[in-house]
Amino acid sequence: MAYTGDIADRPETLDGCWQTWTESQTDNIVKSSMDSGVVKTRRRFTGIQRKAQVSVTLSADLYQDFQDWYNVYQRQGSIPTTVKTPYGESEIWMFIAPPVYEWIDANMFKVSTELYAQAGWND
Repeated sequence: MAYTGDIADRPETLDGCWQTWTESQTDNIVKSSMDSGVVKTRRRFTGIQRKAQVSVTLSADLYQDFQDWYNVYQRQGSIPTTVKTPYGESEIWMFIAPPVYEWIDANMFKVSTELYAQAGWND
């Protein structure tokens, strides 16, 4: 089922893709080792949750835009937002943790965070 709740707007100035994107998904298989040595598996039916560790380097003039995107539009990560994926899609994801800002110099900063998408959000 597609997501139907609030979605935070992404500022037009932050329309580009993340520079790094490392994605994984939750394990929806429960494995149990029996006394007989047999391993039984059971599939959970909670849907697959995707997680991504992402980062991007931006110019200093975009610092406030990124701050506003997270703190104001996403209400400090409490509602999902649209992000541009490395495969060119605009998808609904939610921040797991607050962004971490690393200033490279007075003109550039790198922002890193973790995102997740629930099963069905982007169907």
